[in-house]
Amino acid sequence: MYRSGRPRSVPPVLAALQKLRWLRRMPGPKLTGLGCGLLALLLMLAAGALDRLLPGDHSPSAYGIAFLVASAVCALWVRPTELTAAPVALPIAFFVGLVPVSEGAAVADRLVDLVTALALDALWLYAGTLLAVLTVSARKVVLLASRAAQRAAADDRGAAGPSRSATAPAAPGAPAAAAPGTPGTAAAP
Repeated sequence: MYRSGRPRSVPPVLAALQKLRWLRRMPGPKLTGLGCGLLALLLMLAAGALDRLLPGDHSPSAYGIAFLVASAVCALWVRPTELTAAPVALPIAFFVGLVPVSEGAAVADRLVDLVTALALDALWLYAGTLLAVLTVSARKVVLLASRAAQRAAADDRGAAGPSRSATAPAAPGAPAAAAPGTPGTAAAP
């Protein structure tokens, strides 16, 4: 198959992502799915404990911003083979991080306060989960595009090599086989 010498066009999404040079300086994805969940859990527990120490009542904006940061960090640092772990683990970490914030002496009082805080902070929960889903989706698109480019480059290198015949060469000294149905060929017994 002959290919022209003109370069392949890069999809606009990939071209825009390639311009973000600061993404290249970030550490590579190293977290497993479990590590992503544990990191999110620790970050949200720390945010909940700090929110509890702040004077006044529960601050949804401080906790929500901490959740957005945790969402971005986990979505960027999870391994490519386990990209779906970040959007799944983050809402669980959000819920567990609210435990230090909840107030009440009895378990039922703490549970009611926990559910109330979860309902009031739902916008932050949705925003952080959406941020993780979009980040993971963008990483997946870039990963698939780079794999396709590698395959295309490998195909180009393979097409530039010597052409290969579809049939095996005849043994030296053997008569050339005629096509079936041509005169001078005998039918096989």
